[in-house]
Amino acid sequence: MKTRFAPSPTGHLHIGGARTAIFAWLQAKANNGKFLLRFEDTDKERSKKEYVDSIINSLKWLGIEPDEKPLFQSDRINRHKEIALDLHKKGLAYSCNVSSERLEEVRKIQQQNKQQPRYDGFSRDLNLPHEEGNVLRFKMPLDGITSFEDKILKKISINNKELDDFIILRSDGSPTYNFCAAIDDLDMQITNVIRGDDHLTNTLKQINILKAMNSELPEYAHLPMVLSSSGKRLSKREGALDILEYKKMGYLKEAMVNYLIKLGWSFKEQEIFSESDLIEHFDIKNVNSSAAKFSQELLDFYNNHYLKESNLEELFVYINGNFSLSEKFMRNDKKFEIVDLMREGSKNISNLVDELTFFYEDPDISDELMKNIQIDKSLLDSFKEELKEVDFKDKLLIGVFIDSFLTKNNMKFPLLGKPLRLILTGKSNAPSISDLLYLIGKESCINRIDNYLNS
Repeated sequence: MKTRFAPSPTGHLHIGGARTAIFAWLQAKANNGKFLLRFEDTDKERSKKEYVDSIINSLKWLGIEPDEKPLFQSDRINRHKEIALDLHKKGLAYSCNVSSERLEEVRKIQQQNKQQPRYDGFSRDLNLPHEEGNVLRFKMPLDGITSFEDKILKKISINNKELDDFIILRSDGSPTYNFCAAIDDLDMQITNVIRGDDHLTNTLKQINILKAMNSELPEYAHLPMVLSSSGKRLSKREGALDILEYKKMGYLKEAMVNYLIKLGWSFKEQEIFSESDLIEHFDIKNVNSSAAKFSQELLDFYNNHYLKESNLEELFVYINGNFSLSEKFMRNDKKFEIVDLMREGSKNISNLVDELTFFYEDPDISDELMKNIQIDKSLLDSFKEELKEVDFKDKLLIGVFIDSFLTKNNMKFPLLGKPLRLILTGKSNAPSISDLLYLIGKESCINRIDNYLNS
């Protein structure tokens, strides 16, 4: 088996493309086959090396690497032209010199008659020699149907009369996408084409090219689109980011792969998959035939899972190597314990790193914060004085002290916990008070209480 991922390097790799690449890669690996990468870069104006590098780096981060050197479609232009001209020689393509004005006129008439705009075959039987300035069109069959059994969408078929004689060589001699893609799949010996369902019309054209060359057809699987949570086309606001942006935000590759694979595919009730699990159980035919919906909450769920399950030392090294940790924090003797605690509720590493701030910087006692802190200052002063005598070497002793203080003062915990959390961190949503006191340290905690009392 040979599968391929064939992006156009006209932009970065986004969620939909990454999912396609993962499915193609997994289908190959699950069948002891090869996964290949091809850049369809014949759009010279929009194709850029920076996007090639970005796509390769995105795939590498996800753990996807091709089994052969990436192929660039632009390197094969002569091969494409040679085959196109050979089809012309065999009567399977024809030269067309119809003017753009006539094409536009025919299109307007078709639209007025509520017909699908298509080339009317004016030059099909003129047997024109192919000259510079002419386009070369493929002769689509006039009768019958073109059909194939899609591994996801089941049988796809269309009456051939609905397909027009599409251009395979432009007037400047450059080959077109559909022609190049069909020839490249043939030459790369691709057995399984896995791509988005927006390529269905392209597939029908490419099948006819391959049939004209008497070649065996690959199996096709068209993935339904990934839509936004509201069922609309994905936008940057709803997940359509460069995959490397997710890396920069602190999403782990294991979480991203696990999430993307669940966009349309499932295995029993299993939610968490290792790479070996995926290779063992994946089959493209089990992908859902309806569109998947992007969910930021579900991605955060997977990322939080992998943050919590990661080896703490390895995670710390990764964070320190890819995110800016404060020198003050790095000098903290309890830095590993702090990261271990904060990863429990973190969506991503950027979120985690932001939340580390209050462990080494005193919060700003603003007027807004003062309004939200409701506690008797004399009671807080008593708490501070008694806290000075607590042994901070053991977190359990801090918890015992808090319980004792609440009992002695006939208080319920929220009356102390809520204002104290704001005083210590400047946030209402933070870890438990005993964790905060222990990890911030006695001296800093007393200073922060004093800062509030003196405000």
